[in-house]
Amino acid sequence: MLRSLSLLLIPVLFLARGGARAQDEKSLTRDEVSVIKKKLVAVLESLGQPAGYSLEHEDFNLPTEAYKNSNSGRYNLTYASANRKFGTQKKTEEESKDIQKEYQKKVAEAQAKGDYAAMSKLAMEMQQKAGQMQLKATETQKEPIEVSVQLNSNPGAVIDPDAVVFEHPGVIALKSNVESGTERIDIYFDPVSLKETKQLSRVDLKKPEEGVTRRTLVMSVAVEVSGPAAEIEPWVKKVDSKKVLSQIDAGK
Repeated sequence: MLRSLSLLLIPVLFLARGGARAQDEKSLTRDEVSVIKKKLVAVLESLGQPAGYSLEHEDFNLPTEAYKNSNSGRYNLTYASANRKFGTQKKTEEESKDIQKEYQKKVAEAQAKGDYAAMSKLAMEMQQKAGQMQLKATETQKEPIEVSVQLNSNPGAVIDPDAVVFEHPGVIALKSNVESGTERIDIYFDPVSLKETKQLSRVDLKKPEEGVTRRTLVMSVAVEVSGPAAEIEPWVKKVDSKKVLSQIDAGK
């Protein structure tokens, strides 16, 4: 009876081991994920930071697995993305905290000297300054700027000649109005599909149907920037396109 049970368990164990091996084969290593994240960070750094804004939020969508193409046995392209949000509120809050620290220091010095008249005067000045800072924050508050970076996505877009913000070999930026005063700019990077942008009527970042040989290979980058038109247009024109293109791998 025990011998029969043992014989029944053998194929089950083999199936379990086979499933584990399949899982290991598609799981990305820590080093592979690091390669992909470094590319995302490099693209974000190529944009820099918009003047008068500070970084409020950042997150990454990193892959953990790579899947094989069922027909060729090669790997399908691995997708990854990152997002950043820039705002003016944090910058104003930091300025307010700096002023508050400065006054607290002056009050402490006056207290140490027993100069109560100076302490009272400083307290009134601090209240006035806080009111001025609050008014300034209201007057200078700008709509946030949001950035999304995608590796190996497959976006498509019609190229409206009037919507082209800038273009170089391998790069094209297109704008679209979201609402009054704000807009979205999509920047596409692909040294192959966008080699001659002036000959194209649409953006089509195609993926190789047969797959690729490396799990971390990047063939295209798409960047989406949305926010006040007056802020984002001059900003995106300064993007280091060469740095972004250098994150794209040659070959398949």
